[in-house]
Amino acid sequence: MQPFIVLFTWLMGTAYAAPAFFDNIYDYSDELAEFYSKVSKYIDDSKDVLTATTTCDPFKISLPAFASGLPSPGNQKPLYVAVGRGTQVSNNCTSRSHIRRMANVADPTQNYSCATSTTDSKPVAIGAVASLYNATCIAAGYSDMIDMLPNIVYKLQLPTNSWATLPYANLNLLGHHFFEGSVPVFNLDTTPQQQYGIVYTKKKADLAAPPSAVQGANGAVAWLYLTSTEGTVGDYESVYRVDTAGGSPPKTCENQPSVITVQYAANYYFFGK
Repeated sequence: MQPFIVLFTWLMGTAYAAPAFFDNIYDYSDELAEFYSKVSKYIDDSKDVLTATTTCDPFKISLPAFASGLPSPGNQKPLYVAVGRGTQVSNNCTSRSHIRRMANVADPTQNYSCATSTTDSKPVAIGAVASLYNATCIAAGYSDMIDMLPNIVYKLQLPTNSWATLPYANLNLLGHHFFEGSVPVFNLDTTPQQQYGIVYTKKKADLAAPPSAVQGANGAVAWLYLTSTEGTVGDYESVYRVDTAGGSPPKTCENQPSVITVQYAANYYFFGK
C-alpha cells in the first residue's frame, strides 16, 4: 500500500473541493482551520514524504492517548484501522439476511427504540450498522490526522453505492459493522478479492467521550473496548471504537418515534495476533 498517495489524493480533493465540500460543516471553526493547516503542511511537504516512505507499517499504529481509560491491547498487534459511519438497528431486524441488507445502507446512523413517546420513557440502544473505510495507512503514517477523520466524515454525505470508496478521501471500503441479535459483528469480507475475516465481539468496557468530541445534537457516543468471541474468522482479538462524533439519543422519548436514528462517526482499531 502507498499511504502518501492515498492521503495526498484525499488532501488535494478536499483542498480543491473547498469550500463546497465543507460548506457549513463547522462554519469554519477552529477545528476545521486546524485541519486545513495540516492539509497545507502535508501538501507542502509532499516531496519529503514521497522519499521517506511508500509502504504502510501497521506496527506504527497506536491508540489515541485518551483511550488509556480503556483496557490496553497488551501484546496484541494492530491489524487495521477503519473510519466508520454508522446506524443502530431495531429489535425486529435481527435476522442475518436482513441485517446484512441493512449493512449496505448509504446513510448509516445510530438507532434507539422508545417504548412510549413520553418523558417517562428513555431511548434504548438496539444495535448498529456502519460502513467501514480503510484508514490503516493514514493511522500508521499520519497519526495527527487520523483522529480528525470522524469529525469530517460525520458531516459527509456517503455515496449511494455502499461499496464505493469514501468520497474525496478515496478510502476503500474495508467492511460493514452490524449486529446479529445482541452480538456486534464486523464483516471485513467485502469482496471475493478482499477477504479480511469476520469479527464477532462482546463489549467489555466503555469510556465517556472526551469533552472535545464533536457532540452532534445530543452528545458523542462512548468509546468502547470489545473482545472477539466464538465464530470469529481471522486473528482478531479486540476492537476499539474511539474518536466518536455524535450518535447519542435525546435524554427522553418525549415526542419521539418508536425508533430514533442519530448520525455518528468513529474510528475502529482492530488488534490481534
